[in-house]
Amino acid sequence: MKSTILAYLILLLTLPMQAQDSTRCSAIPVAGLRLHRSFIIQHTPKLKEAITQTNPWSLETEIAWHLRRQNVWNYCTCYPRAGFALRYINFDLPDILGSSIATYAFIEPFIRPEKALSFSIRFGLGPAYLTHIHDEQTNPDNLFFGSHLSFIAMLNLAVNYRVTNRLTLRLAGDYNHISNGGYAEPNLGMNFPSVNLGADYSFQHPVYPERTLPENATLHPPKNRLQATYGISFKPPSYEIRSPIYPVHCLGVRYSHTLGRIFALAAGAEWINDRSLKALIKLEDRRDESGELYDHNRISALAGMDWLFGRFIFSQHFGYYLYAPVEAKHKVYQRYTLVFRVTEHILTGISVKAHAQDADFIDVRVGFTL
Repeated sequence: MKSTILAYLILLLTLPMQAQDSTRCSAIPVAGLRLHRSFIIQHTPKLKEAITQTNPWSLETEIAWHLRRQNVWNYCTCYPRAGFALRYINFDLPDILGSSIATYAFIEPFIRPEKALSFSIRFGLGPAYLTHIHDEQTNPDNLFFGSHLSFIAMLNLAVNYRVTNRLTLRLAGDYNHISNGGYAEPNLGMNFPSVNLGADYSFQHPVYPERTLPENATLHPPKNRLQATYGISFKPPSYEIRSPIYPVHCLGVRYSHTLGRIFALAAGAEWINDRSLKALIKLEDRRDESGELYDHNRISALAGMDWLFGRFIFSQHFGYYLYAPVEAKHKVYQRYTLVFRVTEHILTGISVKAHAQDADFIDVRVGFTL
């Protein structure tokens, strides 16, 4: 999470400089208003069906800057927006789930912003305050949230239509997740996709100059890449057992081949050393036929795709367990990863590992690429 926030700050810290720039390339302030309608995914049978059969709604406002300077364009060969959003979420079950106030920083690369019809992809992360949390006596059915302070993470795909020079209408789909990162139990977290309709108002007439990369720029990854990464996370042995959290180490290697300007195919393998699983094996005294405790390590093969936005790379991969003495919930899992290329060879970012709709853990990672 820290690395993602750092990536946001790299862009957000350029805003004051751009706001003082009186040229046609200064950042354009934009204000937005959204109305969301959602549904809750029942990602585990532990959640009662009545709790998940609700339709949360949200009201969101934001302030953003559409960045246009050359140095920002170099990062993603696009004109991104960066800003902050404030969202009120009503979970449609006031006595059990209550509501939330969340704020998040976001980065949003735009495709074809100079056209009337444009597309954008938003990544956001920030704190969320929850009014109702789990209590064994007064609120036992709320297994989503174990603490008032949690975090919201979201991915947004939007279609934008500019009605006038200043006014743009927007239709988008969001995938939202709220949890506390494992520091308080229970922490099943809530996954609630939403559809939102809204409008943006630009405080300046938007003009987007045509740009080219400098001849000596090395912002795009090479066509063929070999990459090694290390990630670390923390989790308890079980959300039903009150216990310390343990580290989860992930070591991966993969090869990717770029097709076109922003798309690449990738394949590789990873080793996961889950110390929380080791603690659970000891706690439940799980032994193999020889009487030895089961091995907590897992090895898997991965394949998927990378979306290349200059120094930002968003990956969607599927993994298959090749070695897993203690079987996971599913043989196949997903990885969603966002990394920032600090230099030509060094990268950092975050990755979410999930079995179907059930998030396993989020790790912070660093890597080296050739």
